[in-house]
Amino acid sequence: MNMLVLLLIVVLAMYALLGRWSRSERAHVGLSSGTIETTDDSAERAPTLRSRRFGLVGRPDQLVRVGRALIPVEQKPKARRLQQSHILQVAAQCLLVQEVYGIRPPYGLVVLAGGCRHQVEFSPALELRLLDTMARMRTMLNATAPPEPFWVEGKCRACAFRHTCWGEDAD
Repeated sequence: MNMLVLLLIVVLAMYALLGRWSRSERAHVGLSSGTIETTDDSAERAPTLRSRRFGLVGRPDQLVRVGRALIPVEQKPKARRLQQSHILQVAAQCLLVQEVYGIRPPYGLVVLAGGCRHQVEFSPALELRLLDTMARMRTMLNATAPPEPFWVEGKCRACAFRHTCWGEDAD
């Protein structure tokens, strides 16, 4: 009988710890509700999502179930502010979730340094912007000539390869 009581106490303690850990993980990705379905940093990797129709492949850092929706979450732990590339990346993941699971996510999440969370609405306008960007990227990849370089003052001036793009006039 004592062994049964001890076992029951251990099981209850494990249940409480698991609940606390789950709440902690949800808070880490900026959610107060929802269940983490998959995560790319676990021992069992999250599935790679593929769309032949859009020629797109991706793997969100987490997929969180909120009601019937699956919400892709992208972690950017070193970024201090939301970039357009982050918005397009989470939009691509929303498109993949819709293609693979058949349910359109209303939004995706980008979590920046310090846990700063940005909700990115997966609107029809954002989807069109994503598809347009993908088409322009494919055009560049299929072109016979490389694209012209784009000078970014801080990065280009500090880059050891700036002469490759800009020649000797790069100083």
